[in-house]
Amino acid sequence: MVAVRDRPFERTVTMHKDSMGTVGFQYREGKIMALVKDSSAARNGLLTEHHLLEINGQNVVGLKDKETKAIIDECGDVLTITIMPSFIFEHMMKRVHSSVIQKLMDHSIPDF
Repeated sequence: MVAVRDRPFERTVTMHKDSMGTVGFQYREGKIMALVKDSSAARNGLLTEHHLLEINGQNVVGLKDKETKAIIDECGDVLTITIMPSFIFEHMMKRVHSSVIQKLMDHSIPDF
């Protein structure tokens, strides 16, 4: 069993969707690859080479990009994401098989 209580270098960023419903970043397999210039993501300090951990408190580790996009699309105008530097994330996850992550991690929507 893997339990990570304190996620090192974790960072939370709050962004606002634009008139087209986007926040201004691209990701692949949970890794932030690019930021749109002058977007909410860029203005609020989102960083490339970081992995998405949570979106509005919902765990997205191990989800497919389509599933992550659906969560982002369902969010309101304000989006809060939690990220971690990719080199740390990859080091922590390198010995964990992806099927374990998908089956055993809680991806439920939190009650606030």
